[in-house]
Amino acid sequence: MNEAEARQIIEAYFHAAMQVPDVRVFTTFFAPDGVLEDPVGTPPLRGHEAIAGFLEAGKSKLERAEIVVREIITCGSESAVRWSGDLSTKRGERLTIEGIGIFTFDEQNKLRHVREFYDVAKLLAIFS
Repeated sequence: MNEAEARQIIEAYFHAAMQVPDVRVFTTFFAPDGVLEDPVGTPPLRGHEAIAGFLEAGKSKLERAEIVVREIITCGSESAVRWSGDLSTKRGERLTIEGIGIFTFDEQNKLRHVREFYDVAKLLAIFS
């Protein structure tokens, strides 16, 4: 996979997760046994059903969210992605957050494993 292909998939992934958000579309980016660690250090979510539940939980708290992909470095079937996000909760709070994601693709360009790194405390402060 080259950087342009990775960027197209990852930008569509973030769009489905944050701007729409569309659980059905979001889970199609993952292989059936795909894993999401969001954030790293929390229990990994395995499979479409668990990943869909994660997105639904976030969707219920957010009014608006936009992620902008800042940089992608692709090596083989993996991409390191630096991103930033602008989030607004349904309670009216705003948060800007920076993160890095590691995306691993399978042979069909489906996500096999996604690991997200960001300031969890900053995010939890607006969700508590």
